[in-house]
Amino acid sequence: MPILVIVPMVFGAAIGLVARYLLPGREWVGLFLNVLAPAAAAGVVWTAAAMLGAAADNGWAWIGSLVAALVVAVALPKVLPQRRERADAAYLAALTARKA
Repeated sequence: MPILVIVPMVFGAAIGLVARYLLPGREWVGLFLNVLAPAAAAGVVWTAAAMLGAAADNGWAWIGSLVAALVVAVALPKVLPQRRERADAAYLAALTARKA
């Protein structure tokens, strides 16, 4: 049942979309990254659980994939704004140094 990985990925994308509008810092993270990264995390965990022998009705595979999507959806708006602000400050410093 390899096609079944799409279901947790859709749920992961939904978690990412909800997190985009509930968590602060979304202006620094693109719309597609906020949706696709949790979906990919859910798909990776689901595939790993399937490779370890979990069946489609295994609750732990579902819980694990949805928790992974939630962790990624919450971590993105926390980590990326700080990184982007540092990169923007360094770029502005480089531009002003070149101009002077």
